[in-house]
Amino acid sequence: MPKKIVIKSALAAGIAALVMVPAALAAAPLVTVQVQGKSKTLLAATNVEVPAGSITKDGAPAGKCPDDSAQGALDVATRSRWSGKWYASYKEYYITSILGTSETGKKYYWGLYVNGKLSSKGACDVKLKAGDKILFKVTKS
Repeated sequence: MPKKIVIKSALAAGIAALVMVPAALAAAPLVTVQVQGKSKTLLAATNVEVPAGSITKDGAPAGKCPDDSAQGALDVATRSRWSGKWYASYKEYYITSILGTSETGKKYYWGLYVNGKLSSKGACDVKLKAGDKILFKVTKS
């Protein structure tokens, strides 16, 4: 193969790779996360990019709770400063604490609101789209 063709092929492959990089980066949706305690804001509205992958904290098996879910956005926004119990039967976390504020569910629990509406799904099941507004709020049982 002549050298000119090899160089042109390598250059074309390099340009194609550079063109595909922004598309891959754009795949991570930019969302807003806020955390509201009973009487004060624990985390002001914060824009975060949710990566690909999954959360394996507190007993979740790899791949069961995607990073591009509301749970993943909470994990990024709080730098993993939340805790909960993983329930394999639901494939979901029961969140008990966020940023040092605990709620057991006896009188209050951590409610998940997506774009202003209380979610009927768990945080691992809420697949995010760019621009979504996520609120974790202490909610009366």
